[in-house]
Parts: sequence; C-alpha cells; structure tokens
Amino acid sequence: MTSLKAVITEILNSREFQVTERDGFLFAKKGDVEVILCLIGAGEEKVLLAFLDRFRSFTGRKVVASLVPLPEIPPEKLDPGLIIWDREAVVHEIGRTRIEHLVGDRDHGLVDELLATDFPRMVSAAELSLLQEAEVGEKIIRPTIDVQDVKEIGMRTVGGFRHRLELVPYYVYDYWCKIVLEGAQVAIERGRLSINALTKKVEAWNDKVEVVFALEQGHRRLEPVVEPDVAANLVRTEIVRLHTSEREMVSDEGSVTITERKKVAPRLEDIELVSLGTYYLPIWCVEGVHGVLIINAGTGKIVSEDYYKL
Repeated sequence: MTSLKAVITEILNSREFQVTERDGFLFAKKGDVEVILCLIGAGEEKVLLAFLDRFRSFTGRKVVASLVPLPEIPPEKLDPGLIIWDREAVVHEIGRTRIEHLVGDRDHGLVDELLATDFPRMVSAAELSLLQEAEVGEKIIRPTIDVQDVKEIGMRTVGGFRHRLELVPYYVYDYWCKIVLEGAQVAIERGRLSINALTKKVEAWNDKVEVVFALEQGHRRLEPVVEPDVAANLVRTEIVRLHTSEREMVSDEGSVTITERKKVAPRLEDIELVSLGTYYLPIWCVEGVHGVLIINAGTGKIVSEDYYKL
C-alpha cells in the first residue's frame, strides 16, 4: 500500500520541489520557497497541535495533509497562514499529477499555490476608484461562498464529488452617449456594462461589488478569447440597442397639429467608452453522480444545472 508520505512526495516532486524528512515532518524547498508539511493519518490527530506549537515561528508555508477529519483547533493555536489539504484535495492532486505525467498537459494544482507570492486584500470603493485610474493586477470579485459551502450544495443537488473554481474574465466599461433627433440633442445616457470575454455576452455590471487581487483557494484563471477592440464594438452595439426608442414629435401645419412617432438611437460615433479593465468572476464547477452544477461564487447563486438522465 502506498503511504501518505509517498503520495505527498510525488505531488511535490511534480513541481520540482526537493523533499526531505526530519523528525517525522516533511520539508520541501524550491528556490526561495520553503514548506513544512504535517501528515496526519488515522489515530495521528494529536500530531497537529504539536506541529502548530513547534513551527509557530516558521516563516515559510505550513501545510497539513490529512486523510481523516481534523480535530478542532483551540483559538489560541489557530494559524491564519495554515494550509489544509484534506482527503479530497490529496486524491485530486495525485490524479492530476499522474494525468500530467501521462499526457504532458500541465494543469493548475494545489502545489502552485505554494509558489504564489500574492495575498488577498480587500479594497474599499474609494480605493478601488483610485486604483482604476492606474494599471493594477487582476481584479477578482470577492467570493461569498467557500469550498465547504459548495460541497454541501453539490452533495444536496447532484451528489458532487469534484469541485473546481474557475475565474471567468469580463471586460468592464463606463459609457455615455448623446441622443440626437433631427439635429437636436434630446438626451444623454450613461451606464456601466461588461462583456464576458469568453462568450461575448454583454451584461449590466454591478458597481458595488467587492474586489480582491488574489485568492487562497486553488483556482484556474481562464484567458479571454475576445480581443478588447472586438469587445468594445460589441458593447457599442448593445448600447445602441438599449437606448433605441420611439419618441413622439409634434408639429403644427397651419391649422393642423401632426403627431409622429420616430425612432431615435445613439449613433456609434456618439458613444464614449471608458475601459475599467478586466475583472474575473469566480465560478464553481461541480461534477456529481447525477449531473453538473455551476455556481456564481460572487453571489452564491446556482446559474446552471444539468442533470444526467438515468
């Protein structure tokens, strides 16, 4: 039987970490990144508290890999930087490692998070307004549900056994346009729109969303397939559609009053767009024995259900 130590070592080696063992703990190093790992099997739950005490001042990454439910950690021993790899995560990682070895296609995994150098940071609306004037890193809508919530939802609905977090790119724009009828300006319209950089779907954008610049949860960032200039043109077309309407025009012809209904719409050349950059919407993809579930992690709402026919 393959031991947990051998499995974790294989996972770490897949990302070129050098692994050694000291006093029952695994030490992994790659470049400047150092990781200490505590492995917990059945009957070894007490090892966790000893690990937390011994390595409280360790400045590298601390990981607990466990195939059994972890005991409750006393508040005074909680470590906010502690990373937990549970049974499901370990099983998924070893599967990823061996598939990569077979097909040579590298996918994002838990070990990649150990190499990340950024950390989540919440920003206020005022800070975000200032940041939007400068180029910043990827802006991610703050998830309102975590993996435990997703597991519960997935189990109740499709019998979920695999959970994947993906970041969907959106280009976001502020716009304004004037409405002209027979040479006279009759209105000015303003708004904020986004376009899904994968599907080309243009949608309204909530300007009250909270943003972070990194996630602790393992995820896969999807790259845009729509070029920014193409996206801008699609947004302009949607603006024309949104603000096309009919207006009544009243004119006097001597003793006769004539009322006409005329269609008015902004001209493409009268639309001004201001790019607010690329935002990433976190989406949970849940595979289950009864189907597939898609959950908007920013709102916690299920956006798609596809049940298998038995």
